[in-house]
Amino acid sequence: MMRFALGFCLLTAVVPALSAADAVAGGKLELYPTWSALSLEVSYTGDDNGNATASFVWRKQGEERWHNGVDVTFDRKRRLIWASVWPLEQGDTIEVKVALDDPDGGKSELAGKATIKKLLLEPKGGRTFFVSPQGDDAGAGTEAKPFKTLGHAAKQAKPGDVVLALSGVYAEAELFQRLKGTEDKPIVFMAAPNAKPILDSSISLPKGSDAWKDMGGGLFAIDAAMYAADGGYVAQDGLRSFRYPTLAELKADKLKVGRAWHYDSKAKKLYVRTGTGQPASAHAYNLAQHAIGIHLTASSHVVVRGFTIQNFGAANVRISEGARGCVLYENEIRNAPGGIFMKSETTSDNAIWKNDIHEPGMADFSWSATYAIEYANQAIYCTKAGRGNSFCFNRIHDHFDFISVESWKNPDKLQYNRDCDILFNELFNSTDDAIEVDGGGVNMRIHGNNIRNCHTAISLAPVERGPVYVTRNHASFLNLFFKLNVNGCTSHGWTYIYHNTGYCLLTGPDGGTGFSFPPTIPCTNKVVKNNVVIVNEWCVRSGKDGYTLDGNCYFNVPNKPPRRFQWDKKTLQSIADFSKATRQEEHGLYADPMLRNIPDIGKLEAPANFGEIAPSRYKLDRNFEKHDLRLQDDSPCLDRGIVIRGINEDFKGKGPDMGAFER
Repeated sequence: MMRFALGFCLLTAVVPALSAADAVAGGKLELYPTWSALSLEVSYTGDDNGNATASFVWRKQGEERWHNGVDVTFDRKRRLIWASVWPLEQGDTIEVKVALDDPDGGKSELAGKATIKKLLLEPKGGRTFFVSPQGDDAGAGTEAKPFKTLGHAAKQAKPGDVVLALSGVYAEAELFQRLKGTEDKPIVFMAAPNAKPILDSSISLPKGSDAWKDMGGGLFAIDAAMYAADGGYVAQDGLRSFRYPTLAELKADKLKVGRAWHYDSKAKKLYVRTGTGQPASAHAYNLAQHAIGIHLTASSHVVVRGFTIQNFGAANVRISEGARGCVLYENEIRNAPGGIFMKSETTSDNAIWKNDIHEPGMADFSWSATYAIEYANQAIYCTKAGRGNSFCFNRIHDHFDFISVESWKNPDKLQYNRDCDILFNELFNSTDDAIEVDGGGVNMRIHGNNIRNCHTAISLAPVERGPVYVTRNHASFLNLFFKLNVNGCTSHGWTYIYHNTGYCLLTGPDGGTGFSFPPTIPCTNKVVKNNVVIVNEWCVRSGKDGYTLDGNCYFNVPNKPPRRFQWDKKTLQSIADFSKATRQEEHGLYADPMLRNIPDIGKLEAPANFGEIAPSRYKLDRNFEKHDLRLQDDSPCLDRGIVIRGINEDFKGKGPDMGAFER
């Protein structure tokens, strides 16, 4: 008890005794490196009253200067602290110091260092084998006497060996299962210098085939023993043909797709509609015979580089069941229901880098048609995978969804998609989502992606875990910039959306929106700062308490009046009204950001039903290289951003610039 004498008054103040349970004490610092980022996890004890704070600094080993880290995220239920450093360079060693402080008397300091992973694409010291479709598996595997099949070469390969594939078509499937390299001695399968190896085991039907039977009504049929367990796959003149699940739907062309097929697996008969008015014999076809091309199930440290992989019936590549440390690098992956499929929480530390993943013909089909059929349609689909998977520097186009890293309705599965990187990809012509991380993950980073002509740029519907960091992405497209609206689960994971630039074109009740939140589902802990967005309908839709929006610039597309804000089901007509009513956007701006070159939409008019949009019908895909969303020299967004710890403190003007690009 403490007593204070004031004049003739005697005041008595009762101060609660400090509790050891309220004072924080640091436990263990875990640093988890990927190829381009570093994750931090700090365990702690005490802090029962939840008022402890923490921060960290970091530097590259050998540097004198320490950099501020981002604001940390507390999980007070689990007594864990999370944060990330990104982007980083391969091979750098990063030093970290973490400080915990508590007004109740607790204080701790933790330190550590970790080295960012480095891709090992051509190990030294191992053997080298050659493979050619004209070779012989009974040969020596030399350049003069190459093996015939990749499968045979895989049986010979040991850690540190390199298999060089010569040009030609390898009619093989289900390759590289349970193949074991090591981190310092991976097993590498790569194109020989100047070679173009193609992995394709499909049935090929050339133009002019007389095996087709005219069934009337624009349908043609052929007897074929093709793969159909997971749907199968048919390409017409190298373009994806639309799969109808029933013959009746194909006959009626129910979804108005034109180029389509149905396979009767009992009768082993393929039916097609060409969509061109010509008979099937006027076209060339490829029919998938096998489900998977590269099948890295339970494999470790296998590198696949420089191949074209095409025409498989489920996915061209599957990485699953504990696959670890595998790398897909500089491949062309095309013509399959799904490009790359990744699954299982023990599947970790795999890198999908610098690949060209596309689905010719997919952009010809509308959103509603593709969505109506349960049939794979993702370039990369990663479901409930483990830690450290990395999707970077890829060029992905003409799929329905591009990069889908999902695990929703599993908020307590912290292992799912943890420490995941989606960085510096070039993404265009998506019928649906360019980046879809529904479910989120602990320490997930989405950074520096270039997105064009997509229905939705980035879907965060929901983020159940977090922290998820979304930074420096830029997008010009048709519909939603950020989709956070979701049904069926809550979205309480911390999400930080900083310094992105977007241009939204579509009209309609759900279209042309900058930030679309869920109108009824519980959703909190979303921080949106320093973004630039030009919209056709809503600046902010379905906002409510639980979000922080500040320092963002909004504007309308040409020939539109100022766009609206929606908060707690109320529509606010100006940013001033919005700020006054909600205390959001106190540093926000409604002004033309003066981007260098926004898309020329000309007479583009979206249909009444956005589901009828097919990306190939719009000219944005023709202008992909011309979109320049950097700020002009007299933009009002220059030096107007809010300073954010660990994100933008290295600005060179009077303050950080709004949007994805710092001048």
